[in-house]
Amino acid sequence: MQAQGETVQTAAGSAFFEDIRPWLQRVEDEIARALQVDDPLIEEVSTHLLRGGGKRLRPALVLLSGAVFTAPGPAHFTVATAAELIHMATLVHDDSIDRSALRRGVPTVNARWGDRVAILTGDYLFARAFSLLAGTGDDRAVGIMADVVFQMCMGEIAQFNQSFDPSSPEGAYLERVNKKTAHFIAECCRAGGLLAGAPEPMTRALRDFGYGVGMGFQIVDDILDLTARADRLGKPIGSDLRSGVITLPVLHALANSPQGRRIAEVVVGGRLGDAEVEEIRALVEEAGGLQYAYQVAERFTREARLALSPLPAGPAREALAALADALIHRDY
Repeated sequence: MQAQGETVQTAAGSAFFEDIRPWLQRVEDEIARALQVDDPLIEEVSTHLLRGGGKRLRPALVLLSGAVFTAPGPAHFTVATAAELIHMATLVHDDSIDRSALRRGVPTVNARWGDRVAILTGDYLFARAFSLLAGTGDDRAVGIMADVVFQMCMGEIAQFNQSFDPSSPEGAYLERVNKKTAHFIAECCRAGGLLAGAPEPMTRALRDFGYGVGMGFQIVDDILDLTARADRLGKPIGSDLRSGVITLPVLHALANSPQGRRIAEVVVGGRLGDAEVEEIRALVEEAGGLQYAYQVAERFTREARLALSPLPAGPAREALAALADALIHRDY
């Protein structure tokens, strides 16, 4: 189902991923097989999603975390595939909730087929992922990913409750990022170690690494939502603001800018257009919100790298460390 001539996209396009490109291609092939079904609509939507590509960050982390200890086995590839299907499902549902029209520069499922098809597609992807996980015969894998989905749902509910609320504290933002992004990435790392038979202190170190990477990764995403070019970001600038999601750079400006009241007025007013988004972006930059958020992302990334120190030295550990750095130095 992969588009003709399409290449597997690796996280941040980094050269160090060349060594695991065959692994990622195997995951890509397994995703395509998992989505093959005798239904024209599902086939069409699934092909559309695969053509949209993605970083395949979560599968890469499952595989690299396992490779710290041993060559990835069949269960690693199955869990890596299921993790990406779960990620795809959450994106399809999020796009429907946020009424997003574009993702990675292509129309979203809800924009092309409507919300009903989008919700059903997301449900199908979740079901397919857990069918694959159950097929491993490893209850740990099922339990890990079930908890991941639970935490993401709780994070999404918290985000909804805090939408267009300029009084939401920084701690609530960080907890939301943990539930929606960092916990998933952390558990992908821990799962890779568990499947490789790593002892508990090592799997805990992998989880801590993934947590730091996930926090830094999402904070940088939130910065790029205000600073990247729309054609490189693959969606309109300020998408978070337009949907009422107040991220760390904006929270910092609300608390520290002389224009904090003005920012709050615009946010609470809702219906933000290009002019309002640009006004807030300029005020956030002036207040040092972008620099502050990046410093927080760097702190989480440093902590992630430190968490790797108990792990066996080797190419896989080096790749994980390099990945942590690459993810916060993105410019798109």
